[in-house]
Amino acid sequence: MRVTVKFLAIFYEMAKTLRMEFNVPDGISVRELLRIIDEKVNPNISKTLLSDDSGLREGYNILVNGRAIDYVKGLDTTLKDGDEVVLLPPIGGG
Repeated sequence: MRVTVKFLAIFYEMAKTLRMEFNVPDGISVRELLRIIDEKVNPNISKTLLSDDSGLREGYNILVNGRAIDYVKGLDTTLKDGDEVVLLPPIGGG
């Protein structure tokens, strides 16, 4: 199956692209997708996103089809063919 990952802000700088498609196994979780991204794109992406307890660092977010994974199953959210995953750093305002 295919999923699209969008890399915003700092993640764009790490990936050197805004968008990338990945062929992944059916039923893969967001956590497993991050491992693939580490291998194929940049190992610092998950280091930046994840805290020491393997949850998301404060302020960081991952969206699947526009919905924050915190409102689904977190990093264990299962992906489907055609899903769009967006990696978001903390957003500041002012």
